Amino acid sequence: MANTNAPFGLRPIGGMGAPPNFQLITCDIAYNASAIFTGDPVMRLNTGYIAKWSATTAVSQLAGIFMGCQYLSSSLGRIIRNNYWPGSDVASNQVVTGFILPANLAAPSYYLIQTDATGAAFADIGLNFDVNMGTGSTVTGRSGAYLDISTGAATATLPFRLVNLYGAGGTWGVQDNVGPGSEAGAYNWAIVAANTSGAGSTGI
Repeated sequence: MANTNAPFGLRPIGGMGAPPNFQLITCDIAYNASAIFTGDPVMRLNTGYIAKWSATTAVSQLAGIFMGCQYLSSSLGRIIRNNYWPGSDVASNQVVTGFILPANLAAPSYYLIQTDATGAAFADIGLNFDVNMGTGSTVTGRSGAYLDISTGAATATLPFRLVNLYGAGGTWGVQDNVGPGSEAGAYNWAIVAANTSGAGSTGI
């Protein structure tokens, strides 16, 4: 069965550090920042805040992967926790607290991400890639980001390194070509790591 085109952003699946829910750190989001969804990569701005990742941004600005937020809701009049930042509902004198899995200056973590209509090939393992942010869901709070295969290169400034293909060689808890995203070709799932060794390292 062909893979389904249903991007979900970057989903943590493990790594060399502590379990992901113990790795969360807090970062501030400006009250008027654009919407950010769970699974979105986020970047560090020169204002001290974080914001949704923008393609072609230098890898040194990759702060981590967004996992939710907390803020004083103007409409509800109380502090709420949400799995996405809607981009409004906070007074101009308030700050949104974002929770992220750190990518820079942190132990390497691995993430699952859907690819685009081209799909990642086995020969792409070791290359660096950027992401297309897609459209997040205000119903589920999930990201719509996916791996942009056209950006694949050895370029050190690209934010993510392709580590493996989901289901390749029976790794990562799935047998070859079994289950969603494991079939070769369009919209297959890739396993990536943040390319944040120093200012980013050259791919293979």
